[in-house]
Amino acid sequence: MGLTEKECWFWLCTRSWLGIRSIDKLLGYFKTAKNIFYGRNSDYEQIRGLKPGVLKHLQMTGEKSEDDLKRSLDKFVHNGGKFVCRIDEDYPEKLKNIYDMPAGLFYYGHMPKPDQKVIAIVGAREASGYGLEAARYFASKLAEQGIGIISGLARGIDAEAHRGALCGGGLTWSVLGCGLNICYPKENYRLFEQMKDSGGIISEYGYDVQPEAWHFPMRNRLISGLSDGVFVIEARERSGSLITVDMGLEQGKNIYALPGQFQMKLSQGCHHLIQNGAKLVYRLEDILEDFDILSNCQTTSEEKIKLSLDKWEQLVYASLSLGPRDVDSISSDSGLSLKDTVKILMKLELEGKIRSMGQNQYMLRL
Repeated sequence: MGLTEKECWFWLCTRSWLGIRSIDKLLGYFKTAKNIFYGRNSDYEQIRGLKPGVLKHLQMTGEKSEDDLKRSLDKFVHNGGKFVCRIDEDYPEKLKNIYDMPAGLFYYGHMPKPDQKVIAIVGAREASGYGLEAARYFASKLAEQGIGIISGLARGIDAEAHRGALCGGGLTWSVLGCGLNICYPKENYRLFEQMKDSGGIISEYGYDVQPEAWHFPMRNRLISGLSDGVFVIEARERSGSLITVDMGLEQGKNIYALPGQFQMKLSQGCHHLIQNGAKLVYRLEDILEDFDILSNCQTTSEEKIKLSLDKWEQLVYASLSLGPRDVDSISSDSGLSLKDTVKILMKLELEGKIRSMGQNQYMLRL
C-alpha cells in the first residue's frame, strides 16, 4: 500500500541528518517527498551538492523502513503531537517567504491563526529585576488586548514574557531549539505544560533531538517569522536577542526596544537599537498604536494602586522606581522615619504592590 505524501514529509522532517537545504535540493530533483522516500540510489547520486553523509544515509535501507516510520508517527500523535508541512493549507503564511523556510513544524497546542497579531518578546537570560518586571507587565497587557506573545522559553526575559501572557489570560507560543518532547531548560517545565493549553510549543526538530548551540540562532528566525514585531527587553551589546532582531528586519517586522539605565550593560543592546531606528517603548500604547488597537484600560495599574493607598503609603510608593532602591534612600525621599518606612514597605510587599529585591532594597511591581 505504501506511504502517503504527508507521511513521507514527516519522514523527511524527522531525519536529524537532513537539513533544510538538503531537503530543498532533493525536492528540486524528485519534486515530491514520496519520490524522495522511494528514490533509487542511482538517482540520489545525480543530485549536485549533496553532502556525502546525507547521500550515505539516503542509500541505507534501514533509514527508509515503512514500519518504523508508521510506529514513530503513531507514537508522536498518541503523545499529543501535531505536524504541519509545506504542502498543508494551514502551513503558517508568515513563514512562506522567510530565509530557510522550514520544511515542516512539530507542535503541541495550536499554531497562531492567520489573523492573530503576535509580538515576539526577547531579551537577556540573566535579566535584572527591572527587565523581568517589564517583560511580565508588557506581555500581560498585550495579551489583555488580544495580542499573542511568542518567545523561546529561555530563562530570564523569555520565560517572564510567557508567564505575563498567561497572567493576562492570553495566548503564548514558544519556539524550541530542540525536539518537541524536550523542555529546555528543565526549570520551565511547568510553563511548558501550561502553554500547551494556552497557545503552543513549536519546533522544527523531531522527537528526542537534543538542544545544540547552533539550533538556537536557527530557531530565532521562526520566532521573528511568526511575529508581527520584535520587542527587545534588556540585551547586551552582543546578544543572541539581536540575532532575532536582524532576522526580523530582514523579514520586514516592526522592531521595538525598552530603554534602561545608561550605565547598565544590559541596556546597551536596546539603546543601540533605538539609536538605529527601533521604536522606543515606555508605555503599552507605543506598540498598540502600530496595530490600530486602542487600550481599553482607562486607568493604569500604577494609578489604581495609588488610589488604594493612604497619604503616608503614597509618599513611600512615590519614592520607588523600576530599579531597586535601598530603604535609607526611600526614607529620605518620603520624609518619613526609617521605622515607619520599613513598616509601610512590608505592608506594600505583602499586598503584592511592590517587590523586595533583598538586602533592604525594593522596587515597583508593574
